[in-house]
Amino acid sequence: MNLAVRRFLLFFFSIATLASCDDPTEIGIDLQDENQIGTNFTDTITINTGTVLLPDSILSFKVAPAQVGILADPVLGTLKATTYTEVALNGADITFGENPQVDSMVLTLDYSFIYGNKTEPLKINVFRLTEGFQEKASYFTTSTLAKEATPLASTTLVPLLYEKKKQFDVDSTAAKRLVKIKLPQSLINDFVAQSGQAPLKSQANFEAFFKGLAIAPAGDPSSILALNLAADSSKIVVHYKNGADKKKHIFRFAQSSAVDYFTNFEGNRTGTSVASLTQKGNFIPAKQTGNESYIQNNTQLVTKLTLPYLQQFKQAAGTIIINRAELIIPVKASSTSALPAPPQLVLYQTNNTNRILKDANGNPIAVQQNGVGQINGTAFPAPLAYDSEKNRYTLNITSYFQAMLLDKKPNTGLLLASATVVPTQSGVFSIAPETRPYRAIISNTESNKVQLVVYYSKLN
Repeated sequence: MNLAVRRFLLFFFSIATLASCDDPTEIGIDLQDENQIGTNFTDTITINTGTVLLPDSILSFKVAPAQVGILADPVLGTLKATTYTEVALNGADITFGENPQVDSMVLTLDYSFIYGNKTEPLKINVFRLTEGFQEKASYFTTSTLAKEATPLASTTLVPLLYEKKKQFDVDSTAAKRLVKIKLPQSLINDFVAQSGQAPLKSQANFEAFFKGLAIAPAGDPSSILALNLAADSSKIVVHYKNGADKKKHIFRFAQSSAVDYFTNFEGNRTGTSVASLTQKGNFIPAKQTGNESYIQNNTQLVTKLTLPYLQQFKQAAGTIIINRAELIIPVKASSTSALPAPPQLVLYQTNNTNRILKDANGNPIAVQQNGVGQINGTAFPAPLAYDSEKNRYTLNITSYFQAMLLDKKPNTGLLLASATVVPTQSGVFSIAPETRPYRAIISNTESNKVQLVVYYSKLN
């Protein structure tokens, strides 16, 4: 039997053995006896980690959900979210009739997600914008708009989420999740004074008169809420009378495509182990931060992985076939009790500039789903789902690791960031940004380290 045939048969039987396993997703993690599958085994390939401040800004324009709140992270400092939004006129040629008697003007905001301390009160201020949205401008998580110095109104609430109850086979909600803020008489007078006038004749005119709102947190850190600006219950309602008739007019938010909005995120890392991350592209190795690295949504903090001794492994192992390569990324124990880790992560290819690399079409280059699509493609990005029981993320990177050993993928590092992999109508997948304010502390200590568990077969 010649050498080529022997290599083919060894590769074939390795693949067949893998296919026959009851739970192939656990190979490389639970198997300890390498003789079970007739391969060599290693879990000692060094993986260095650290924290990067991404060079690229994060787009926030019309990215749902909008958010408001402030929370205290004992590791990464405070995170503050402020929403800037236009308001939809919701009609044309709006009039309040002859001599309207206005009862109230109430802002309500639906929310569906709470991140942070769910028992502490959250104070919210509403400001009138003095600077409008620009048609051709881009708005990022670091963008702001000018607003009045004094808030129009404020409220303080302890956010609650109500689970749906099923009654008579019909889903109903126990109570609405709403922020309610009564707006001042001064604003009511401004609106009513425009009844039948040019500012209430069209959306463009209305935006020139009323540029929008800034919805901002105040007071002590507690939590961040995800706002459903497109919900029917997110609105401004003017209640008024014409004579004995009770009437109302509803101004909308993101239900209208004409309404622009974005969320600004402000992280204050003063006094933290990553306080020196102030310049885009900066990197701090985990050895300088207690063998921890960090991922925080919306503030451009991601974790970088590098394999500094891959070439030495390649030389020592010789010509091999990778049967299984499993990346294990542990999350620091007890770090998720108050601030949960992201549901999914994605591994992006990078280089010494610490940017997320992109292909010629502008698609981010991420590690692809193993055995699906092309190794250099972008159509099947691989998600790393968080395992809350084992407190870790795992990913089968067999094809990618083999490509690195064959110099078909560069060993220039990978960026671990929060994102969501979603299917498209064309049958491929895309990476959607995860904007909810999750954070993760990646452990790389001696007792709880990032590992690459590799099973391989030698061909010589």
